[in-house]
This record gives sequence, C-alpha cells and structure tokens, in this order.
Amino acid sequence: MKGWGSIIRSAFCCTVLCLLVVFAEAQEKKNVAINAPRPKVGVVLGGGGAKGAAHIGVLKYIEEMGIPVDYVAGTSMGAIIGGLYSMGYSPDELSQLIANMNWSEYVGNTIERSAMSPEMRQRNSTMFMNIPFSLSGITNNTNKSKGNSLANYLPSAYVNNTALINLFNDLCIGYQEEIDFNDLPIPFACVATDIATGKEIDIRHGSVPNAMRASMAIPGVFSPVKIDGRVLVDGGLVNNFPADVLHHMGADIIIGVEVSDKNEKTLEEIPSLPDVLDYVVTNAVSMKREANQKLCTVYLDPDITGYGTLSFTPDAIDTLVRRGYERAAQNHEQLLRIKQYVDEQAGHSVSKTLQAPKAKKLEDNPVFVSTITINQVGSVQTQWLIKKGGLEVGKYISLEDIEKAIDIYRGTGAFNDITYNLYESDMKIPGEDTKTYRLVLDFKPTLPHMIGIGTRFDTEEGAAMQINLGINEKRLSGFKLNLTGRLSYSPRFNLTATYSLIPVANFNIAYDYRSQNFKMMIKDTRKNANLYYSQNRFAFYISQFQILNMNTELGFSYSATNFDQASSTFYDNQLYGPFINLKYDNLDHSYFARKGLRTTISAHMQFDPNQNNASAKDIGISYEHYITPGNGRFTISPQLYSRLAVGCDSYANLLNFIGGDIPGRHFDQQIPFIGVSHLEETSEFATVLRFDLRYNFLGKHYITGTYNILCACDFLDKKITPQARFFSGAGLRYAYNSVIGPIALTAQWSNITNQFSVYFSLGYSF
Repeated sequence: MKGWGSIIRSAFCCTVLCLLVVFAEAQEKKNVAINAPRPKVGVVLGGGGAKGAAHIGVLKYIEEMGIPVDYVAGTSMGAIIGGLYSMGYSPDELSQLIANMNWSEYVGNTIERSAMSPEMRQRNSTMFMNIPFSLSGITNNTNKSKGNSLANYLPSAYVNNTALINLFNDLCIGYQEEIDFNDLPIPFACVATDIATGKEIDIRHGSVPNAMRASMAIPGVFSPVKIDGRVLVDGGLVNNFPADVLHHMGADIIIGVEVSDKNEKTLEEIPSLPDVLDYVVTNAVSMKREANQKLCTVYLDPDITGYGTLSFTPDAIDTLVRRGYERAAQNHEQLLRIKQYVDEQAGHSVSKTLQAPKAKKLEDNPVFVSTITINQVGSVQTQWLIKKGGLEVGKYISLEDIEKAIDIYRGTGAFNDITYNLYESDMKIPGEDTKTYRLVLDFKPTLPHMIGIGTRFDTEEGAAMQINLGINEKRLSGFKLNLTGRLSYSPRFNLTATYSLIPVANFNIAYDYRSQNFKMMIKDTRKNANLYYSQNRFAFYISQFQILNMNTELGFSYSATNFDQASSTFYDNQLYGPFINLKYDNLDHSYFARKGLRTTISAHMQFDPNQNNASAKDIGISYEHYITPGNGRFTISPQLYSRLAVGCDSYANLLNFIGGDIPGRHFDQQIPFIGVSHLEETSEFATVLRFDLRYNFLGKHYITGTYNILCACDFLDKKITPQARFFSGAGLRYAYNSVIGPIALTAQWSNITNQFSVYFSLGYSF
C-alpha cells in the first residue's frame, strides 16, 4: 500500500505540474494576443481653404466609430485642422474654433486705430496710399546686391505673419518649442514648398505653429515663412494630398479626405486669388494626387458645392462640417471594416488614445510669466516697450494682455512682424503646483521710410493733392525727417525734423509755410472780403509718447504773417511765444467713428516785438464723443468747440473764426459750424454746441443729421456787461466711405446767413 501511495502521489504531482504548464502556456498565448502589434491608422487631410472645415466632420464620425488615429498628415488648411487635432483638440472644439474665428482680422492685416501712434493716425486719415520703402542695399546669400529699386523693398505678400502665427501660438500652449512631431499627442507631419528650389518639404520637427503657418502660406497672399534656412510657402503647390507622407510615417491603413475642386471651372466660378490658386494647384499636381489617392484604404471627397476657399462664415463652416460628417457616414461599411480589422488584430476593442497631454488654449488658460524677452531691440527699448505694452513679470498674463501689447507695438509703426512664444521655465510659484513660462517676443523692424499720397476735391477750394515723405519715420528712435507738400489753390509746405529719445521724449524743429486765398465774412459789416494770407512759422517743441492715446506738445514758436486785400497789403505781424497742445484720442475711426472720445486743449501766449512786446493770449478746447447704443446702426455724437482770445483783436490771424465742417481749415483756431460754408469772423469768446445723429443704412453708406448752436460774446468794452449772441444752423449729410476717402454731399442752412447752401467733398481732409 505504501508503494501504491507513493505512486498515487507522484501521479498527482505530475498531473498538477502538467496542468500548470498548460495554464501557463495558455496565459502566455493570451498575453501575446493582448499585446500583439496592431495595424496603424493614419488620416490625410488635403488643402482647400475654408472647404477644409469638412475635414472636421469626417474626424467627428471616425471618433464616434471608435477608430483610433495613430498618425495625421496634412497640407494647407488640412495642416491646420490636422495639426490642432494632433495636439488633442476634439472635432467639436475644432468646429467652434474655425467658425468663431474672425478671419477678416487675419487676412485684413489691420491695426486698431486706438493702438496707433499719432503719426500713423495722421497719415492714415489724410493719405489714401502709403508705401514703405528702404534706401539701403539688401544682399542675398551670394552677397550680390539686389539693387536699390523701390520694387525690391515692397512687401512680399498682402498679409504678414503676425496675426496668423500668433493665432496658432494661442492654441499651442505646451507645444510652442522646437520638438519632434512624433512626440505630439498624435504624431503629425505637414507639407510646404521650398520657394527657392520648388521642392517638397515634409515638416516633422520644429515649431508646430510655424509648420502649420508655412504649409498654408499662399504665395502673394500670405508672406513666406523661414524655417531651417529655407523660405517656405504653401505645400499645395507640390503635394496637396500627402498620403505618401502618411505612408512613410508608418500608417498601414490610410483614410484620405480631399476637398479640392475636381471639375472644370469658368472665370465667373473662380472669384478670388486664393480660389484661382486652389484650382491651379488641384490640376498642377494631379499626377501625384492620383497616386496618393491609390494609397488610401478609404477615400472621402465631401460635397463642397457652393463654397470656396474664403467661405469662412459661421453658416458656411457649419454646413461644410455637416457635409464632411455625411460623406463619412455614406462610407460607414468601409470604415466599419477598418474598425473590426484593427480590433481583431489587437485582440480587443481599441479607440483614440493621446500619447501626450493635450495642448492648452491661452484664451482659456492665462499663464504665469517668469521673464519677458524682446528680440531685435536694445535693452533700453525693451524696458520701454514692456512698460508701454502693459506687460508685467511675475503675474498671470492672458491672451487679451498679449494681443493688446502687440497691437500697441505694431501701432508704433516701427515693427512689421511681431510674434510671441511661451516656453516652460524652471521657476516655481511658492505654494502652487503650476507651470511657469518665459514670454519671448520676436520683432521684425519694418522698412524705415514712407511715401504717401492724398487727393481731395470740394466745392469751396477745388482740387488739391498732398504728397508726404517720411525719412526714418518707422524707426522707434533716432533722427527722423518729415516733408509734406500740398499742391492746390492754397499751397502749403511743412518740414519737421525730429529726434526721438526713448524713454524721454521727441524733440522737434518744424518749419511751416502756407499761402491761402479765400472769402471771409467780416463781423458786423456782413461784407465779404477776398483775402490773400501767407505765413512763415518756425517752432521748437517737445512731444511725449509715454501715454497711450495721449499726445502732448510743449514748445516755442515764431511766425511772420501777411494779409493782402485787393492787391494792397493792409496787415503784417510778427509774433513769438510759448504754446501747449494736449490731445486725447481713442476713436475707432477718423471719419466714421462708432465709439470713443477725442478732445484737445491748446493755449498760446504770443508777443509782438514791433508793439513793445504787447501780448495776445488764447485758450481753446474741442470735445467729440461717439456712442453707438447696442452696437447698432445709429451713432450719437455730442460735440463742443470753444475758444477765448484775449488781446487778439489787433491780429487778424488770431481772431476767432467759424465755418465749414473741417476744424482748422484756414486757421488753426477755425471752429466748424454747419450752416456756414465760408469763413466767418466771430467774437472774442465763441462756443459751438453740436449734436450729430448718424445712421449707417447700408454697408459703407451713411446719413447724418446735424444741429449746432453758436454762442458769441465780446469783452472789448470793460465798462459794459458783455452781451451774448446766439445763432443756429442745421444740415443733412450723405457720405460714402470709399478707398480714397469719404465722398460727401451736405445740404445746410443757418440764421447767420439766412441762406441755403450745398457742399460737396471727395477725399480725406488735409
């Protein structure tokens, strides 16, 4: 029995051992099945501008099916959608981003007027054409001069990099640094074109925002992007549907989405330059496109009928996203087979998985900034710019803070491209587990000189042209020279030399010559006088630019003035003395403001060396306020103009004048008054209260009703209590905001003249 027991025990042990081996082998096979390598799925997104919104609908359907996306490649708009998707943005988030973007801001290349320098505001409100240029030679890589032709220094495209690259930077917090694109939440690649060689450049490392920006740099529309020594433009020129790039990345299964037009187009069906380029690209790279289509496991071409490259309206985006989703749904069986095959090969159900943290959106996630660096400027200028932009180290900074600062920097006129990056820093916030960032601003100086042209015609003065030349005008500091000549029946010339010393002030020396012929109504006599007036004026003044929207001038002037009537000189004077001008202006438009305030305070004390230094003093104020309730079509504007002149009765050029709709047209102190089209002498103290009600009834068309009251009062006879006199006037004005300036027709009447008159003007006021 003992022998049998031993045998039984041995048999039992062997049985258990065999079972353990079998179980272990089964478990090993199970683990192998669980960890087995599965096919990799890639999505390729073609270029097509706004039509690329259809990509989002396809991605949404793919996610709902649970198909994993392991690689993404794209060109142009496909690079933007694909890049953002690769950084973790969901299709719903992408749909909201694209639909809510104000694309006119990114392709309009505009600067808010409230952020402009006084010099830039003046230029933009008097010139319909402004061309930057440089006189210095620029050399290429072979050190051969390009020559000094003005054409060599004109902008390379309509839109510069600033707005778009900063838009992408806002969306890429956490992935702005130079990285391998395989380290993104989903590996990514995009395509650009080397403009020097015409070769395809597949971008798989570096800055994601720069890569996306390069891939959609449409030649002539968006400026090129320089990466690794290459100048890159839109990748659609060489590979608008880069399925081959996705294949080389390692994708076994490729889902392709293409949104380019495939049918022949007539001229009427290609309305814009980007649409023309899109059509040319589609046909120019057709051979490669066909080969890439054959690489796709599933090829999707959403219906884009009725939409073009620039169809970025919210309704259009919503429709295109829906059409992309519907096109994917129509291929449900093919996509389902991909899902089943991937799950079968993996041994379990798989879905989208991000291999790294999702990118942050700065608009929703202010960051703590440890340091601020500004490249391409000196240390003194850096400190001044940081202060002027309102940026502070050691605080949380939002997207609004950065955008406001960049607008101010662009408003100086000294810089063209201004881009920013946020890099993670090693600094720790005591008591907080929060990442900190280094804010780095890259400035590209603009061309230093400007030439501008303005034209004007009106029924009072006839035709006029103004030509301006600004030497070093676009420099932030140093010596500047500005020449302005007005060619008309009343010519004028101004030469101003400025030395800008940051952060102290601007030091200016100016010479101004004006010669004018006009009719003037002499007070009390009610008689018209045909006057010829000429003046030479020299001024030295200090102007500061430390406060946004505030411009201050403090200085000393000397003038020599001559009046002629009926070819005989009847008045001459020479005057000298100090002056001060204070101006605050935050209007959103020079001529058709919807909001903001513009006010000016000026004071002068002048002495006559030929009259025992007899003095004449004046102080004036103007106030304009624009309010648009509910951001609607009606704009209300209360206005006030007032001036007190003491001891000026002996100097005709210092008297108070009213008339016309242009402040300071013939004399700096001229007060506008609707109802009087000519120049009219008034009293020592004159105040005009004015109320405008403007209606924007269609596009750039406006109708304005105006009512103003004049209060005039003399103080010459100190023994008699001054008697105030009141006058009123009204007008109705139609205006159109054209590219060469306002075109306006005004019908007006006042009880000063008791006459009805019509005034027409075309162009900016100068």
